[in-house]
Amino acid sequence: MRERRAMAVLVGCSVLALGCGSSGDSSPNTGADGSEADSSVVVCPTSGEVWEVAKVYIEHNATDEDTGIHGLIGGEPWESVCVTAPDGAQLWAIAPPDRLGALGVSDFFWESNEPPNDEYSIDDLRSDFPEGSYLVAGRGVDGIDRVANATFTHAIPTEPVITHPPLVPDIDEADPPVIAPEGLEIRWASVTETIDGGPAQITGYQVIVTEEEAEDPNGWARPVYDVHVDPDAAALPVPDEFLKPDTLYEVEVLAIEVSGNQTISVGFFLTS
Repeated sequence: MRERRAMAVLVGCSVLALGCGSSGDSSPNTGADGSEADSSVVVCPTSGEVWEVAKVYIEHNATDEDTGIHGLIGGEPWESVCVTAPDGAQLWAIAPPDRLGALGVSDFFWESNEPPNDEYSIDDLRSDFPEGSYLVAGRGVDGIDRVANATFTHAIPTEPVITHPPLVPDIDEADPPVIAPEGLEIRWASVTETIDGGPAQITGYQVIVTEEEAEDPNGWARPVYDVHVDPDAAALPVPDEFLKPDTLYEVEVLAIEVSGNQTISVGFFLTS
């Protein structure tokens, strides 16, 4: 599910990450093969020009009951970058070697693993990732240091309950309802609160309809209808031209909070 957006997945210290210890840890880093990695190639400045895009936020899947941390860095191409939490703990640092290092990396989306909440709870996540300003710092291929502060909060919106069409949350446990492919409208209940019962400032909703069994392993041709709508919207029609008969589809509706944190509701239906 949602692998089209998972351009880079970082779980702890991956083979891409260097310097994954806390900022006060002077011990050498260990690579995937047990060898010591040279963290000196990762430049983590404390000042410089401002990154164009720097985001760190929570994504909670209310249907699957799992939660993780996502982030996005965008702008001028860089040769090294690192992300540091408000308490000084370094989340990760990357310095692509050889040709990619010379070419640089521009837009870079990353996400953590998303274990089930009964294994890694939201309280665990809040403890591991404190609220505050996360420093995104690095050096561009032009030799210029760049920094940005990504504001991170624990305000997770409640789920946007999908009210139409009827869906099943798991196709392995129940047969999906059969829906006519013409005139379909996705509808959901508006979100006004966080999961803690506080007020949520919703800046928009994202609606995604995906042809579940379509595959394009080397490209991006999998049929996906993906639309962001205003926070006062509670419905979105799906073009008849998008839907095929006798086809399984996944529906996702995301409530996006002003912090960037987002909560997903997911379900499946089959067209007649």
